[in-house]
Amino acid sequence: MKAYLLSLAALAAATLAQAAPVLPEGEQIDTLRSAVVTGTRVAMERDRLPAPISVVGRERIATSDESALLPSLMEEVPGLFVTSRGVTGYGVSAGAAGGISLRGFSAGSGRTLVLIDGHPQYQSIYGHAVADEYLADLAERVEVTRGAASVLYGSNAMGGAINIITRRPDFLGNRVGVKLMGGSYGTFRGSVTEQYSNGRFSLVANFGHDRTAGHRENSAFRSTSGMVKAAYDLSAEWRLSGDVNVVKAFSQNPGTVSAPMLEGTADITRMMSWLSLENHYERTDGGINFYYNAGRHDINDGHLAGAPSQPYLFHSTDYQGGFNLFQAVRPWTGGTLTAGVDLKLYGGNAYRNPTTEIYADHKKLHEEAGYLLAQQILGPVTLDAGIRMEHHSLYGVEWIPQAGVSVLAWPGASLKLSASKGFRTPNLRELYMYAVANEELEPERAWSYDFTYAQHLLDGRLNYELSLFYTKGSNIIEVNVVDGKRANRNVGAFENKGVEFSADFQATDQLKFNANYSYLHMGTVYTGAPVHKAYVSATWTPGRFSANLGLMGIKDLFLSTGENAVKSSYADLKARLAYRIADWITVFVRGENLLNRQYQTMLGFPEPGITVLGGVSLNF
Repeated sequence: MKAYLLSLAALAAATLAQAAPVLPEGEQIDTLRSAVVTGTRVAMERDRLPAPISVVGRERIATSDESALLPSLMEEVPGLFVTSRGVTGYGVSAGAAGGISLRGFSAGSGRTLVLIDGHPQYQSIYGHAVADEYLADLAERVEVTRGAASVLYGSNAMGGAINIITRRPDFLGNRVGVKLMGGSYGTFRGSVTEQYSNGRFSLVANFGHDRTAGHRENSAFRSTSGMVKAAYDLSAEWRLSGDVNVVKAFSQNPGTVSAPMLEGTADITRMMSWLSLENHYERTDGGINFYYNAGRHDINDGHLAGAPSQPYLFHSTDYQGGFNLFQAVRPWTGGTLTAGVDLKLYGGNAYRNPTTEIYADHKKLHEEAGYLLAQQILGPVTLDAGIRMEHHSLYGVEWIPQAGVSVLAWPGASLKLSASKGFRTPNLRELYMYAVANEELEPERAWSYDFTYAQHLLDGRLNYELSLFYTKGSNIIEVNVVDGKRANRNVGAFENKGVEFSADFQATDQLKFNANYSYLHMGTVYTGAPVHKAYVSATWTPGRFSANLGLMGIKDLFLSTGENAVKSSYADLKARLAYRIADWITVFVRGENLLNRQYQTMLGFPEPGITVLGGVSLNF
């Protein structure tokens, strides 16, 4: 009750107060200096936002040389970890990697939400993220909200949100980029990107292909993707834009080293599309966005040596569609009010034997929501509050509040406090599928509390940020045995708390250092979430030459839980060397696991040893 009163009081204060104007929208940068982000749907200085948000920009994503986006995020965002099992690719179903954990909240369980351009993007039957769908070539930047983001995004953002903002030309004219690379284990990555803008019309088109034979027998992966995004300025105030993105991926599951798998494959196709009409005026901004996502998964669960092949493949199709409408107004100096409406419809089918093994038969659910956000700047103080009313077709109405304050305490320093509620409704699998299904499940709920201190020194050349967080949840869904029957039940409660630190230092014009560290204490231990995670990198750019060295350190990553829990600790050293031969051509080579460590992020799936890839980047 106190939390609700706090939220309503802050909302009232933010609505009545007046002060200096909010900064206009500008260029996003991926450092810890004050940057404009859109985590509240309205552009605002990051130091003014009470919630901790990490921003990873295009330059950092491009120089990772990865087809997948997630490795870059894991290195740059404290508290974020992603499981892997090979050189490239993640797969789906049993034995799949790509499990995303943010502060101990797994996207595989639907407790951390992944979005593309603000639209939810996950497998709607199972409620889990599809890691092979999130590609580096598509992203202009990524904003990661660390902590509950349910006021803005609804269910599944209980632990946070990863919003992938797709690319858009920031120049006039036409540019073509080609990137080709290959190396260890028969790995090849290639992409072509076309960008065009004449000031009023802009276009981005990308085609990419990624493949590897894998470092273990039966661990091949291949992926082909295509994206087209276009925008047209109808006037100085109105813009129409749209996007279509298709990814087709095939992966093999080699099984664990103690139980190798034969014929374990996953063949998936994912499609994402949206259409947006936006308006930008002096005192108001908003838009309406329609989106539709769909996927098809054909999975062979494989078999052990000597066992018979699977008689049927597992098939599933899912879809998710809807719209969001919002408008932000600045009715007085320093005040911004944002109101929005969301509608989401989702469902799908899942079966093995189409006659006797039908797990989900045209199941569908829907959600509707309305929300109100308020920000008010009072000199060095920014007040932030919000409330969301979510209606679910099974569970009725859920109220979700948030409140926060940030203070520019002295030049270059900011203090932030925030409290936010998160929630997650059970997914279709938990409600209806397999022997553990339970239609009596209730939504999960949690409260997140954050304190953040940020400091900018030496004219912005040295920046650091320290966050302390505490999250308490209830109604967590777990498989529990009652009267000898295993079923999904609301039996779990948890408390997660920890520390997150990020820093960057521009030592000279040619030398830059980045570092981050996170400590996670889990009241209830989950796999795929390390207790300690640290990353440090140095980048040197003398003239046409550039060199990057990065070291990831992981300690106490739980691979299994229980009385005989298995943990993993390791260090992964990476390096990249590049030389710009001319303005339009750059050659590069990169190495991973240069210490040749033997480690696992998933029990029974060892990572490859030293891996070397080289290539060329062309820009016309």
